[in-house]
Amino acid sequence: MTGAPDGMTLFDRKRSPFLDLALPEPTLADPVAQLCTEAQFREPAYARWCEAIGETPRLHRKQWEFVYILEVRARHGMLAPGRRGLGFGCGREPLAAAMAARGCTVVATDLDPHAEASRDWIDSGQHAAALEDLNERGLCEPAAFRDRVSHRSVDMNAIPDDLRGFDFVWSSCAFEHLGSIAHGLRFVRNAMACLAPGGVAVHTTEFNLTSNLSTLESPQLSVFRRYDIDGLVDRLARDDHRVPPRNFNPGNGQVDRYVDLPPYRASPHLRLKLDRYATTSVGLYAERAR
Repeated sequence: MTGAPDGMTLFDRKRSPFLDLALPEPTLADPVAQLCTEAQFREPAYARWCEAIGETPRLHRKQWEFVYILEVRARHGMLAPGRRGLGFGCGREPLAAAMAARGCTVVATDLDPHAEASRDWIDSGQHAAALEDLNERGLCEPAAFRDRVSHRSVDMNAIPDDLRGFDFVWSSCAFEHLGSIAHGLRFVRNAMACLAPGGVAVHTTEFNLTSNLSTLESPQLSVFRRYDIDGLVDRLARDDHRVPPRNFNPGNGQVDRYVDLPPYRASPHLRLKLDRYATTSVGLYAERAR
């Protein structure tokens, strides 16, 4: 390969020694704390979960985040009738409906639409104005959806004390928008209190592929370094939560080397340029101490 397609640049993984280049590439068959990589899109689980959310598989990191969350849920026995879930920053994502279709009871939360921070999400059509917006793809039978899913306004920086006892919680590319790196890390730790003992939290967020020192941090968007994710996982372990191994191998496929430049494309879009950094999605999860 001599160059990237038009509108893209190249990522050289050898220039990021803090990544796990010596480890085997991460898989969906054995999910851990891991990065989005091209090879995972070819696994059987990927097509199966895309069908469950009403999408055609494509090389897009946001779609990978949905698949990762669902696969981790399934492997922990959480996508079953009677399981209770809590989603943060849900917007109009299809996960709540896909979970309800499998018998789960879900509380889907998002920012108060009257909050100033909601304006950009509303303007871009990513904020759910009504409960039915969460089932706009018809993934769950309407009567069952209304019975199993509720919608609530929640500030992720101030989780209400009555949101407790859930079997699982999740967020998809949400906690990087909470104001700072410290705010995002604090949210993940605080969200563990929403789980019943043995419950599982799974989150995805932005990951810096090119630096473990400097990064992008702003009130609107923060990009987490390996340093930040390692510290978070270690702190969760010190809090006696069960955490998986980490595998931050960025993949060695051809598309793993492409970095999408603005205006971003629909596919391939596994890495993107934010500020001066190449970034991708990272998924992580933890089981609350019993």
